[in-house]
Amino acid sequence: MKQDDATDRGDTLRDGDLAQPTSRDSQITAKNEPSDTGKRRRYEVAAARRAASADQGALEPPSSEEMLFKILELNRTVNVEMQDEAIVHVYVTALRDLFPRRRVAVRLLSPETSELSLVYATGRLDGAGRERIAVSLDAIERHELTPFEIERVGARVADGYEPIFDEPGTGFDIPLIQAGHLTGVMSVEYEPGLAEPEYDRSMIVPLAVQLGAALRNARLLRESNYLRDNLEKLLDHANAPILVIGRDRDLRVVNRAFLALTGAGREQLLGRDFLQLLPETERGRILPVFIRALRGEPTSNFEVRLPRSRGGHSRIVINTASVLAPDGEIDAVIAIGRDLTELRELENQMIQAEKLATLGQLAAGVVHELNNPLTSISVYGEYLLRKGERAGYEPADLEKMRRIVESADRILKFTRDLVTYARPTTEEPAFVRVRDVVEQSLLFCDHVVAEVGANVVRRFDCGDARVYGVKGQLHQVFINLITNACHAMP
Repeated sequence: MKQDDATDRGDTLRDGDLAQPTSRDSQITAKNEPSDTGKRRRYEVAAARRAASADQGALEPPSSEEMLFKILELNRTVNVEMQDEAIVHVYVTALRDLFPRRRVAVRLLSPETSELSLVYATGRLDGAGRERIAVSLDAIERHELTPFEIERVGARVADGYEPIFDEPGTGFDIPLIQAGHLTGVMSVEYEPGLAEPEYDRSMIVPLAVQLGAALRNARLLRESNYLRDNLEKLLDHANAPILVIGRDRDLRVVNRAFLALTGAGREQLLGRDFLQLLPETERGRILPVFIRALRGEPTSNFEVRLPRSRGGHSRIVINTASVLAPDGEIDAVIAIGRDLTELRELENQMIQAEKLATLGQLAAGVVHELNNPLTSISVYGEYLLRKGERAGYEPADLEKMRRIVESADRILKFTRDLVTYARPTTEEPAFVRVRDVVEQSLLFCDHVVAEVGANVVRRFDCGDARVYGVKGQLHQVFINLITNACHAMP
């Protein structure tokens, strides 16, 4: 059997002959071919007879068997994946075969702008037919509409049918309705000199209603595909880790943020049991959360650890919610997370900083307690040194006492600087000597320098140069520089 062909030609069509349907749009099954072929031949003969009668001015109706065959053929041919023009083409072709010498036009409105989005006609239209849709009061009443519903989409209410073809004749219009809204109009107009048969309207209206339903289903599919694609893009490009888990714990959706967090590939994760992604210690904790979500009970701020492919773990806090299937039953669970890894690392750093600050305060307290005996050692040592010099002590003994005094003074200076450095301060910026700051910083770093066996060479070319800054913060800068330099030593 040779199938009909159809051509999809976009959203608008020039007036004139109809294109042939494509094999993609024709869905007549092979198992019905023998019986359909016989019926088709009989109906083609009947259609030729009606066309000949119409040429003589007699418009005969198609038989009920022909109507039923054509309706079934339309159901097999039209599918929701077709574009509006292809669907309209198939229906207008069927109307032309069933009702010769009727001129048919289908005009569709854009659901977004209410402007004409498609004009499809079997003859040349006049200017008015191309610009604005007019719907007759008779058609409005027959289809239980109101003038307000017509006018709110930019159409016009007419007292009677207004011809739209170049050679005007009598006719009628049929509103195409979707969810109570006017989405277009089918116009059936007779050639000049021909009157509307009494049976035409009752036989054509059901086909127009069927056309409206086919267009509605195709638009709903396009809209649902658009929403689905946009939702997939939103989920995939969100900066929060997101995953959708089926009732059987299989991973259905994982977005880029989740993949970046785990370091795994999408193909490695989809279809896997999500519990297998977690450490054993986490599985028992998160399973009740998943079960509650399947019961419709959401969970907020649940923290869990995820292993990373490069080693270590990421810490995320998740919120879960139920995902409903079209029948209203819970079909899956969506989990939206927030990466806490950096936050937890920052918290640990803050804890360590607080420990160091506390340790510094304790050290400052200890140093303060040492200052009194050190001061006594320094003062009495200086006294004994002077007394020994006057009494003529042995030079070796005097040198020992001199070293005691110098060491005590050095320790005292160190402890005073340490207390000053460790003490919380609200010191204001001031002009300070760079040389003094560097010397004090080197004193603090003596033990670090000694550990690496480094030799510090002091070359101060700045003389008595001063800088404007906070002395304590400048100490910190030079201490960090000296410490980092020592740590970088081989």
